[in-house]
Amino acid sequence: MSFEHLTPTEVPEAIESIASSRIIRAGADRLQGQILNGKYRLTSILSKGGAGSVYLARNVESGSLVAIKILRSDLNLVPRVRERFLTESRAAARIRHPAVVHAIELGETAEGALFFVMDYVPGPPLRKLLNSHTLTIQQSVLIAAATAEGLKAAHTQDVVHRDLKPENILIPRNKNAGSVVKIVDFGIARLLNTPRITTTEHILGTPSYLSPEQAEGLSIDRRTDIYSLGIIMYEMLTGSVPFQGDTTEELLDAQIRRIPTPIHNRVLKPLPHPLEQLVMGCLQKNPDHRPNSMDEVLAILSIV
Repeated sequence: MSFEHLTPTEVPEAIESIASSRIIRAGADRLQGQILNGKYRLTSILSKGGAGSVYLARNVESGSLVAIKILRSDLNLVPRVRERFLTESRAAARIRHPAVVHAIELGETAEGALFFVMDYVPGPPLRKLLNSHTLTIQQSVLIAAATAEGLKAAHTQDVVHRDLKPENILIPRNKNAGSVVKIVDFGIARLLNTPRITTTEHILGTPSYLSPEQAEGLSIDRRTDIYSLGIIMYEMLTGSVPFQGDTTEELLDAQIRRIPTPIHNRVLKPLPHPLEQLVMGCLQKNPDHRPNSMDEVLAILSIV
């Protein structure tokens, strides 16, 4: 299915026809059917990860659907993991913006496992679209601008995502969602002006989307998200990330040292010059040479 004939506002309608349900139809889960905080009945598993699972739940009072992330029971006993989970819930609760999934409340299961309730967003991640479609320049700019708006709201609340990638950007099927994207998973977010969970910076994140300062284990600020957004824009426009590697070490070294191939050498159709300049500027190794804020990113995207 091609998006070439679609306007940006028609993207959500198009993806509905190719998006499969995010619900995992595996065997019954022991938590399914339980009611949390006296009102959220767990109905299905949406996703499973190393640290826990995300469930679809229904508010028995209002009938509305929500998503609930539950920390794995054994990891509740690991202080660092527990604190990161709490940080994720605090970060998602701080940000109120249509482009960011909002955390509604925090609680514990009867077994003592931490969980937090958040908006449920039916729709595929951007990764699914990139794997099956070629986005036009207009659609890429639309998604980039909406993502930048969400990150601007996060940065205003002193939250740095640190793990921005297509898997963590959902494309809502609901045309009334308020934004063409929903940023999720603040699991390794950094709350600026708060004590670090560890005394030294560890390499956290996904190697293909890490900023050079993350790859080197250096201190980070809002500009690390600008770099990761640059990687995503590069991928939307060219069909691949700027750096490939067979090992994590190769990818980290590339993020630190290699210069990305100019976009005009990777595409058949010419790009607006300001757009290519923006993407390549976001990918500067030195944070001081990148756009200084999401406002600067949005200003350029608005004229493309």
